[in-house]
Amino acid sequence: MHKLSTLALTLTTLAACGDDGSHQTFVLVHGAFMGSSGWDQVADRLRDGGADVHVFDLPAHGADPAPVTAATLDAYVARVEAELDAAVKPVTLVGHSMGGIVISQVAEQRSDDLAGLVYIAAYLPQTGQSLLDLAMMDADSELGAALELHEQTIGIKQDQFVDLFCADCDAAGKAALAAGYKDEPSAPLMTKTALGAAFAGVHKTYLHTGADRIVSPALQTQMVAATPVDREVTLPTSHVPMLAAPADVAQALLDE
Repeated sequence: MHKLSTLALTLTTLAACGDDGSHQTFVLVHGAFMGSSGWDQVADRLRDGGADVHVFDLPAHGADPAPVTAATLDAYVARVEAELDAAVKPVTLVGHSMGGIVISQVAEQRSDDLAGLVYIAAYLPQTGQSLLDLAMMDADSELGAALELHEQTIGIKQDQFVDLFCADCDAAGKAALAAGYKDEPSAPLMTKTALGAAFAGVHKTYLHTGADRIVSPALQTQMVAATPVDREVTLPTSHVPMLAAPADVAQALLDE
């Protein structure tokens, strides 16, 4: 009985490891106007590949009950750090879109806990840059004309949101995207990052999205030129490859 228990434990441990025997843990950070549900298909595939996966809603996103006034970049960072505290380390920290700002700031504070950073169609800042600073550089983005400005949030015209973000999604993906929508708290988008040597020293991968209408391919290339990364992958998708091509995204992460 003892030998069988030991064998079962060994097999369970191996199932959670990569091909080289190293454990893989992913913490997935969603972007603006979305919640964690956008990661569902990718998370399932990562778990099928033997990885531990943490998904969650940032404050005032998805099912998180926090009011908009509680949404700050510091609060986002603290929420991600809580997942790091609960995770098997080292962690590969993955950020989509706005999540790139968040994971960059987390990396500056918790670099010792990280195996690497993965940016998926994400804003990749230099120190002192906010998301708004980077977005204002993006002459090819089609998002601006669809925005609706409110007192504490920014919205997107509902007849344009899904096609702007994921025109290449299937019907189920489009429905999932629409269901997860919330107006975005505006204050964190204007908060400037404070990045230094710790952030600079973390391994970085950028997953480019070739048909992106939100964070244009030109801006993605410009950001990577300004902050060089160690690995680049390109998918021919819209802004939300997690819904348009989840198997490809999962494989790119498992290949880290």
